[in-house]
Amino acid sequence: MDLDEDQLLQQALAMSMDQPASSEQQGGGSTSQGGSQQQPQQQAQQQQQQQQQQQQQQQGDSNMFDNVEDEELRKALSMSMQDSEAKDKAKACHTPSLLQWLHWLHDARPRAHTGACRLAFVLCNMDKVNMSVAVIPMAHELGWSALDRGLVSSSFFWGYTATQLPGGYIATKIGGTKVLAAGVALWSFGTLIAPPAAKLGILWLCASRALVGLGEGVAPSAATTVLARLMPSTERARAVSMVWGGLDVGSAVGLLLSGPLIRCFGWPSVFYLFAVLGLLWCCFWPVVKKEDNKELNKIPIESVTTSIDEDGQPVTQEVTSSVQDGNRSVPWHAIFRSAPVWAVTCAHFCFNWGYYTLLAWLPSYFELALGVNVEKSSILTLIPYVAMIGMMPLVGPIADRMVERGMPLTRVRKICQGIAFLGPAACMTAGAGVMSIANPTIIVLVLLMSAAFALSAWSRAGLYCNHQDLSPDFAGAYA
Repeated sequence: MDLDEDQLLQQALAMSMDQPASSEQQGGGSTSQGGSQQQPQQQAQQQQQQQQQQQQQQQGDSNMFDNVEDEELRKALSMSMQDSEAKDKAKACHTPSLLQWLHWLHDARPRAHTGACRLAFVLCNMDKVNMSVAVIPMAHELGWSALDRGLVSSSFFWGYTATQLPGGYIATKIGGTKVLAAGVALWSFGTLIAPPAAKLGILWLCASRALVGLGEGVAPSAATTVLARLMPSTERARAVSMVWGGLDVGSAVGLLLSGPLIRCFGWPSVFYLFAVLGLLWCCFWPVVKKEDNKELNKIPIESVTTSIDEDGQPVTQEVTSSVQDGNRSVPWHAIFRSAPVWAVTCAHFCFNWGYYTLLAWLPSYFELALGVNVEKSSILTLIPYVAMIGMMPLVGPIADRMVERGMPLTRVRKICQGIAFLGPAACMTAGAGVMSIANPTIIVLVLLMSAAFALSAWSRAGLYCNHQDLSPDFAGAYA
């Protein structure tokens, strides 16, 4: 019995040693045969695990700020984290190809509101530059001195300055579309009565030009309000450069048409034709507004932008696509205490100082300093604006792409505005050196002026976007 028990024990041990080996061989065979079947299952399990980890991470991120008592601070911290995650994703994007650039330019086509605002700005500067060219024959016919010329040219800015703040406040309350329509109607009427006012006396003409300024003074605030409530930050530079580029197109078209019109039909024809175009715009604007309002509330805007808190400091907040009802009060105290607002104001002052001075006096400069006739001076003045228009389609998409790739919004605006300030300053300094020569070359002066205007086009993606970056709801109040 003892021997039999020992034999049985040895046989049991041997069988237990053989079973794992056989199971491994069978398992290996089954793995080799069914490995291709188990791989999709393993991948599916890995994907499920990754999704569960992401959900846990999101839940953890959302619960990170539960201990923060201030609800607004909790929202700001949460949106700041979302913004940083969006930037990380944008940084992973590859370098854009030429086809992508063309696609972005194609996407920059304006919707109805944006296109109508652009056309309004074209008419705005057409009615602004017509006096710059017409003042030359008017001075000869009516016997004006250089002082009278300056008085007529500056009278526009009497009204233009007066309606800047009121226009922004009204646009914030009742909407930019209504304010823009009223502005176009007012400046078109002022342009229409300019010829008979000039026959009555120079003061009457100054009053009509001030009326034009009153109407055009509300246009920037109204258009800014429309775009701020319509466009997300990643598309804002394209929309702004497209709308404000209408000013440069209007300058070019106005200068191009004014010379031949004055030569063929006399200087009053410039005012009559441009005024009729503005009144026609007012007739079609309600149709455009009605059609585009159907799509206004469907625009998906999920970008995080900068706003003004009660302490006057910028904070992050989410931009919604709905049009505000205008019942919210404008935070004037916070606006006037905000350092970013004052920085944008100073930038506007510096840019407009040079832009509008050249806009008003460049044709007269070519005539008085260089001895160029009326028609030729309008053509020479046209060339810099054509250069500016040529730069405009590139500025907006480049700036928006920089934002999409994760570059901070303020850095993008500073880069664009730095180009718009330093580039023209260098060109104008070189132009002053050319003017010190005994016989300055007109071609060199025009080329330097064209380079200055082309580089200044970068401001459309710089300071002109800052109002909407700071606060979309109150952008018109300080535009």
